Amino acid sequence: MKNMKTKLLMVVFFGICSLQAQTTHDLIWERNFTSPQSDLTIETGDTVRWTWTDALPHTVENNTGSTETFNSGTLTGIGETYSYTFTQEGVNPYLCGIHGAGSMSGTITVVNQLSVNEFATSKLIQFPNPVTNELQIQLPQNFNKGTISIFSVTGKQVLNQEVSEGGNNVITLDVSPLLSGMYFVTYEFGDLLETKRLIVR
Repeated sequence: MKNMKTKLLMVVFFGICSLQAQTTHDLIWERNFTSPQSDLTIETGDTVRWTWTDALPHTVENNTGSTETFNSGTLTGIGETYSYTFTQEGVNPYLCGIHGAGSMSGTITVVNQLSVNEFATSKLIQFPNPVTNELQIQLPQNFNKGTISIFSVTGKQVLNQEVSEGGNNVITLDVSPLLSGMYFVTYEFGDLLETKRLIVR
C-alpha cells in the first residue's frame, strides 16, 4: 500500500511539473516589425525566441526601463535565431539596436506563473510538431471567434482559417500542401495573440 501511494504521488508530481513546464514563444524579427505584433505577455521561466526573417543585420536588446538585461549581438541572415529566458516579473521593452525603436521594437511583459487550473484552461496547444499532414490545435476553453494564420519565414501568409465562436475547441488544419521547412502559426482570439513555431516535414 505504501509503495502504491508513493507511485501515485510521483504521478501527480510529474503531471504538475509537465503541465507547468516553461514555454517557448516565437517572434519573427525584421524591419518594420513593431507593436502590437511584437508584444508578448509570458510567464516567469518562459523563453522568447526571435527568428530573423530578412537578410539584414539586427540585434535584439533591452531598451531603457527594462526589468532584465539581454543582448543578442549583431546577427545577419534569414533563419538566425536568438533566445532569452525571462526569470523576473516585470516589463521589458526591447528593440533592434541597429534600426532603432521606430522600426523594430516591442515589449515583453512577464507575469508570475499561473496556478495549475488557470494554466490548464488558458493555454493553447498545437501538435504534432514536426507535422506532416494534419496539425491539431487545442484552443482554450473560453476562446472567442478568431483567426489562425500560417506564415513562411519570409513573412508570406500561406494559410488562413477563421474560427467561429462556440465551435469545437479542437481544430484540424491540413498542412500537407506546405513545403517542408519552418513556419510561424499566429493565433488571434479576442485578447489572445500568440505566435508558435511549426516545422513541416
